[in-house]
Formats: sequence, structure tokens, C-alpha cells
Amino acid sequence: MAKKGQKTETAPIKWNQAQTLITCTLNDGKYNTALLLASGFYFGLRVGDILKLTWNQILSERFIIEEGKTKKERMIDVHKDYQKLTQRVAKHYKIEESNKRPVFTHQRRDGDPEKSISRTAANKRIRKAFEDYGIKTQNPSSHTLRKTFGLRVYENNGRTEDALILLSKIFGHKDIATTRAYIGLTQERITNAYLSL
Repeated sequence: MAKKGQKTETAPIKWNQAQTLITCTLNDGKYNTALLLASGFYFGLRVGDILKLTWNQILSERFIIEEGKTKKERMIDVHKDYQKLTQRVAKHYKIEESNKRPVFTHQRRDGDPEKSISRTAANKRIRKAFEDYGIKTQNPSSHTLRKTFGLRVYENNGRTEDALILLSKIFGHKDIATTRAYIGLTQERITNAYLSL
């Protein structure tokens, strides 16, 4: 475990592992955790932005969020699989589409339904889900979710330079080299170089 303030490296997981994680948490009644994971995998947002999400946003087909780090507005088109998940969870919690409360609040009875959990609490939930369902990766955290989103977009767009340019724009990176390293492609190339000898 890293010391406070020390950077830790994370790695993306395969898309089928991401889907397994969402399904397992949902089937075990961990609805809020399933939504937290899915929000990271499907939106590629930073954890601070995920924690700002409200029910009316995630229950819509499209919403705009102002990113905390960049202060730029970002339009999010909601994937149909994510929509099915949110509708199921909202039905379970009896949430109306017009509800503007934060999604990721404490699940305890004494938790404040008007206040989102902390980044630390979100990362603890994520780490616990990975441990509970045996999904192995380096330092599971909200970055893992964001990197998994990035890798999925890259692979679905033919693993091309254009895909990296697209991701660089989505992530707000200064160049595609940063994006390549962020989703683990640089390490993948190094590994392949060693293995191809």
C-alpha cells in the first residue's frame, strides 16, 4: 500500500472483467457500488466528477457535466446498457427521474442523502469490489475504471492513432503520448519488445 501523497500506478482491466464486476455487485444487492463501477467504466470521468452525478443526470439519455479539474463542460451520451442498469437501480430505490440528489451517498441509515461520499470512501468501495469478486489488477481504484474506459474506446476504434487523438480530447490530455501511457500502451509495447526476441 502506498504512503499518503505517494503516487501509485494502476492498470485497466479487460471489458469482460468490468462487466462481470458490475453484474456480480448488482446480483449481490450492492446497487450503489454497481452504479459507481459502471459510471467509471462507461463515462471515463474522474472520481470527483462521478461523485457529483445526480439521479436526474444518470437517468437521462444525455447530460452535461462541468469537469472539476478542467472546468470544461462535457456532454455525456448514456450507453443503453448503463441506462438499463440505472433504471433497475432507480426502481429498487424508488427514485424518480426528476430527483436531483447525488447518486453516491452513504448507504447507512444515518448517512446524509444530500451529500456525496468522499473520494477515499469511493476508492474503498471500488477496491473492496475487486477483492470480493477476485478481479486482479494493480492497485484497483477509480483510475482503474477510467483507464478501462480508455482502453475500451481505444480497442473499439481499431487501436489507431485517431482513437488515441479522440481519447486525448476526452481525457483532456496535452498529447497522445500521455494518453498512450495512461491506458498502459507504453508498457504493453515494452513487454511485447521483450517477448518478441
